[in-house]
Amino acid sequence: MLELKERSHRKVFSLIRAQGKVSGALLSKQTEMQPSSLVYILRHLKEKNLIRVSGFGTSTQKGGKRPVLWEVNPDYGIIMGLEVMRHAIRAVLVNLAGEVLMKVEKEFTPGRTEKNISRIINTIHEIITECNDAPEKLLYISLAIPGIVDPATQNVVYSFGLKMEDYDLRARIGEEFDIPVGIINDANAGALGEQWFNQEGTLINNILYIMYNPLVGGMGLGVIVNQKLYTGSNGVAGEIFSRIPSLEVIVNEIREQNPDIKSLITNVKSLADIQIADLYNYSRKNCELSNMVLSRLSKLVAKEISKITGLFDPERITLGGDLSICENLCCDEIVLALRDLLSKYYPFKIEIPNIQYARSKVFSAAIGATALYLSEELSL
Repeated sequence: MLELKERSHRKVFSLIRAQGKVSGALLSKQTEMQPSSLVYILRHLKEKNLIRVSGFGTSTQKGGKRPVLWEVNPDYGIIMGLEVMRHAIRAVLVNLAGEVLMKVEKEFTPGRTEKNISRIINTIHEIITECNDAPEKLLYISLAIPGIVDPATQNVVYSFGLKMEDYDLRARIGEEFDIPVGIINDANAGALGEQWFNQEGTLINNILYIMYNPLVGGMGLGVIVNQKLYTGSNGVAGEIFSRIPSLEVIVNEIREQNPDIKSLITNVKSLADIQIADLYNYSRKNCELSNMVLSRLSKLVAKEISKITGLFDPERITLGGDLSICENLCCDEIVLALRDLLSKYYPFKIEIPNIQYARSKVFSAAIGATALYLSEELSL
């Protein structure tokens, strides 16, 4: 663990991490600290091997010594993040500086509770084996799961996909690896990832992160308010959506309405397993059915975003997980549908929120899971 007990130390470390390379002079300005106090904190962080000198910046127009630039020590340790889904486990290894060292997707077929736990544990063992540095440098293991997670204890309150109810998955994984473990809802993980792994040089105040489950339908929402993850008193904040159909249901509806439509989807082994990636690939081959399914999904997503806009009035909405696969196809569709809905629901002019796709695409929740460690260690 980082063991940064002083709030001022956590603040300086967070600023260095967010900006990559930064001078003491700029840190002093950003924190409004006296130079002597900042020098003490930088020395302390360096002695703990958390930061290091990365080089020298450019001199001012008046000349003088070039400023020393500080950066987070990327060799300090590694954080493992996993997103457990109904068809796969996506996993990443990230260093403390925020660099992704490894991304991998493993097969996963949900079954009984103990089978699910065994597969998760085996996946963690496999990743540790595949990364030579992981056993010695692994600081934390974090799992993003579908379902309700108690924000205080991180117990799994209920997860239909993993067949768990009131289960201490955190303790079970911790016993196996003797490493600190965290459990978080998948959409909340995505929101944390957008907060801690953004490229804007600072933490973002308010973020709404949306993801969609293509196999069973439904959407999840992660909420960042005033730089803090909001989970509610019972961990159910964000469970506000109407039930959006699964891709299988949408495909079958459009087929019934358009029996002669050109389709390549017949090549999929089972419609029950169809993914957004399948539709995206087929759409690029001029599959009419795939294009219509993605268009309808975009309109359904836009409808839910319009509700969120009225509830939260957000400055930024991020579409993550599998929704980020078809960015080029769906972005304009969502914005157009959202504009129409907002003009219908609100008689006054309302600005369309800034809609973005998660930079880490389908690995956004797995990478976001590693941010649980950062949020716990560096909370301000």
